[in-house]
Amino acid sequence: MSLPGSRTWYLVRHGETAWNASGRMQGQLDSALTARGREHASSSGRLLARLGVDAMFASPLGRVRETLALVAEHVAVAPVFDDRLMEWSGGAWSGALYADLPRRWPAEWAAWVADRYHQRAPGGENFVDLAVRGRSFLEDACRAPGPRIAIVAHGYLNRALSQVLLGLSAAETMRIDQGNDTVIRVVVTDGRAAVDHFVAAVGPVPGLPGGAGRVP
Repeated sequence: MSLPGSRTWYLVRHGETAWNASGRMQGQLDSALTARGREHASSSGRLLARLGVDAMFASPLGRVRETLALVAEHVAVAPVFDDRLMEWSGGAWSGALYADLPRRWPAEWAAWVADRYHQRAPGGENFVDLAVRGRSFLEDACRAPGPRIAIVAHGYLNRALSQVLLGLSAAETMRIDQGNDTVIRVVVTDGRAAVDHFVAAVGPVPGLPGGAGRVP
């Protein structure tokens, strides 16, 4: 995707939740941040304050709102909520333990594991759907004033945003693994993008988290 001008995008994931910790699929359902998750959120806020933020967009889901309340202790930029930044819909799998999915939906689970980019949970979304949402959002967000834009959202949705910003293949997109304490930074200069990331506010580390590697 070619975006006009030069921008720095910070892709922030919400802090760890109770369902993250217990291995339960959230999708567009919610659970509260854990104590560890609150520290993740505070750490991300401290990092954003150090890097500088001119505009902030966010998912409206509860775990992001909890994260934003802690980020706001460090960054005095009011977030703009956008439904396009919601996490993927897990459909019938939402709220289920990951460990139970192979037993309850054996055929659907096997298909999803074999091709997580294109397959959908029953009644849910896939990464193609997320990329469509992400592209639509970024086309609008690039008009925001100021060059440094923070997006506080979710692990799967941030993968899709990374794909759109960096022109990643499906395989590269699926290798991204963004922890709850990790912030991805994409710097776009005259249509060319570079990426690095921070873990627990330490970095930058070249490339994307999780092994997708450095993208020119």
